[in-house]
Amino acid sequence: MVHLEALTDKGREIFPRLSYFSDFYLAGGTALSLQIGHRVSVDFDFFHDEKIKRTLLPSVEKIFDDYERRVLVNNANELTILADEVKITFLSYPFPVILPKTDIDKVAALAVSEIGATKAYTIGRRGMFKNYVDVYAVLHGGHATLVELIAHAEKKYGSAFNARLFLEQLAYFDDLEETPIVFLGKGVRMTEIIAFFSAEIKKLEI
Repeated sequence: MVHLEALTDKGREIFPRLSYFSDFYLAGGTALSLQIGHRVSVDFDFFHDEKIKRTLLPSVEKIFDDYERRVLVNNANELTILADEVKITFLSYPFPVILPKTDIDKVAALAVSEIGATKAYTIGRRGMFKNYVDVYAVLHGGHATLVELIAHAEKKYGSAFNARLFLEQLAYFDDLEETPIVFLGKGVRMTEIIAFFSAEIKKLEI
């Protein structure tokens, strides 16, 4: 099931055109929300294991020629544009895809548990509140276990991922700002997430 309600009105309008960029795969919170429907996500983040080609920008401009466009970043590692204020990012990402990708209405995307692993990596480097919400949604929804997320992250990122640091950050909320999240269905507060993560961490022997 595809949760198009996870997109804004403009995001739903743009989404079908994104299938054109078949060399890239969708990742991040939007790819997760489209698959599990836990929150609204506004940006599109596409990854590729090679450098960004100079021909990508003309292709993007052609696909969105009827939108107001603004280029925010354009180099060999990243192309980010706004199409009617919807941010679309294409990133050169050196880490491998470790699980079979999924198809979301003809747009290739990372699998839910692999997205969870990317969020674990981000949290290990101190992510934003939405990253914690995403990991909570993956774990609480039964899409993966904490052990599985750690195993996936270690396989994907190698020595760049530190499981112990990730767990420490997962349990440390003192300087984390509870930014507004538009939940689909029942929302969750930071206190609930803290309690859930604490219980999950206690199950581990690391």
